[in-house]
Amino acid sequence: MKNFLKYRFVKAISKSSLVFCVLGSLLLGNTLYAQNETVFQKEITLPGQNNSIYQILNQVSRQTGYFFIYDSQIIDNDQKVRVRRGNYSIGELLENILDDESLNYRVLEKYIIIYRSITNEEDIVQTDDDKETEHEAKLLIRGKILDAANGKALPFASITLKGRALGVTSNQDGLFNIRIPAELLEDSLHISYVGYESRILPVELLLEGEYHIYLDLGMISLQEVIISYYDPYVILRKALEVRSELYPRQPSHHTSFYREGAFKGDMILNYSEAIFRINKTAYHSPINDQVMLLKSRNINNLDLEDTLMLRLKAGIRSVLDLDVMKSLPEFLMTEYFSDYKLNSANLVAYEAGLAYAIEFREADHVREPMYRGVIYIDRETLAILKVDFEVHPAYLRRNERRFIPRRSPDHITRIQSMQYSVQYRYWEGVYHLNHVRGDVDIRIRPKNRLFGNNYNIFFEMAVVNIDTLRTDRFRRRESLNTRIVFSDQNFVYDHDFWKDYNIILPEKKISEALQEMNLELESLIEE
Repeated sequence: MKNFLKYRFVKAISKSSLVFCVLGSLLLGNTLYAQNETVFQKEITLPGQNNSIYQILNQVSRQTGYFFIYDSQIIDNDQKVRVRRGNYSIGELLENILDDESLNYRVLEKYIIIYRSITNEEDIVQTDDDKETEHEAKLLIRGKILDAANGKALPFASITLKGRALGVTSNQDGLFNIRIPAELLEDSLHISYVGYESRILPVELLLEGEYHIYLDLGMISLQEVIISYYDPYVILRKALEVRSELYPRQPSHHTSFYREGAFKGDMILNYSEAIFRINKTAYHSPINDQVMLLKSRNINNLDLEDTLMLRLKAGIRSVLDLDVMKSLPEFLMTEYFSDYKLNSANLVAYEAGLAYAIEFREADHVREPMYRGVIYIDRETLAILKVDFEVHPAYLRRNERRFIPRRSPDHITRIQSMQYSVQYRYWEGVYHLNHVRGDVDIRIRPKNRLFGNNYNIFFEMAVVNIDTLRTDRFRRRESLNTRIVFSDQNFVYDHDFWKDYNIILPEKKISEALQEMNLELESLIEE
């Protein structure tokens, strides 16, 4: 059996601290070795099979309770391997199915990390050009959040530094990058997604690679589901009663990443990104939130011919207004409860506990339905954690001019759908806005043609840091007009600024569209 002990070399802050890291591992070597040997000697029983590496590792996890973390670039999940029926130690099985002498392993808590050894001394020694102070250094963690059962990406998962106001959101493809200060190496990432069991992973396990992180569906007690009935009207009414206690009663500053874009099919028309500092007023305050622009970057596809250029007006204002716990929409106002039909509150996994999932739609007597969707409410605190909703298609058909005030007289425009998602994050005793996403699908055709084109407009904001100490209002000249057409602004890309900020990674659709325009992604999107 190969040696499963590893000494982890992390890029050091200075040469002196690098020496400390190496000596620390050597002094603890016997303890680490004993722990690893015990885990890798555990026996499992497998049937004969010809299966993917992912499926086999999943079987090991179910039998042992240990989860695997590895860089997807060094292990091919879909690679088929043959396993004979019989008993295996974990170490023996890994050696057989991976068959790669360059791989090493480490155990930490209930996780087994698989990584490739560092063989070049230059990889662990910092050059003079790379030296940074401990305060300035950033650690980059890259990964993808997936469903453990089917391997599908989980979009808009929450990735936060446990116990801190720092985090990001995965993109449509489940991908995320998060930059954290180097002094927080010993902290842990908290990864959550509604309906799934959350994961807490040590930061040091996730450096130097892009890791696939699998979440399991939250299992609810069958007995509880059968014998319990939760009145959705009672639960939602109680949630609104405690709203003033569970959301910020004091102002704060949010550092937020914002992006918006417009597509014609798979072809990008315009795309913009920005870092904002937002002055969030208390949730009971009538004073509007303020936005300060720190930096922005954008592109417009001016080379397109024979197409409409769609622009989103007041997209920034929209993400502020979609803070549904601050500005209650109709479906969260008790006086409109009679206009909506609420389904019984099903229990789903959320974070480390359970949440009620309440579906709502228009009542039968409503002639002009407006909204439908799902509200997630924490079972213990009754905080509204997330709302996914859409504008009813019938309402869109009757009120299109409300949403598109300016349109081409030579084209027929139809809004196909308007969908929104709003999510909150718990920190320091209250729930703060965490993520907002809006998608509008439109069908446009020239009046003299039978066929048209599909367009998509989206906007998205993720709060990456919360500051409750700095709460001062911005001066007027520092505040951004939130009702502008943001994509029309012209800002210069500043690489040195963007490299230290957390963003939402561009999903595959955006990346491919930019590549087709022959643009250098490195100068537009921080990978």
